[in-house]
Amino acid sequence: MTKDQITKKIVDESKSLSIETLNEVLDFIEFKKHKTIKKELSNLNDASLSHLESEFINYKKRYPREQ
Repeated sequence: MTKDQITKKIVDESKSLSIETLNEVLDFIEFKKHKTIKKELSNLNDASLSHLESEFINYKKRYPREQ
């Protein structure tokens, strides 16, 4: 199956789920995304990690959230 087919199937199947189950599915998706990001960050070398960290210095001040 392609990514689009899987996404469509997930959306279609989720329509019959209760709100509680949908929240569990969402929690799982967020967990998997966090785990993937954490793994990708652990693969960075020191120079890349240092550069990435510098990008977030004063992030909230440089990029205030629009309200």
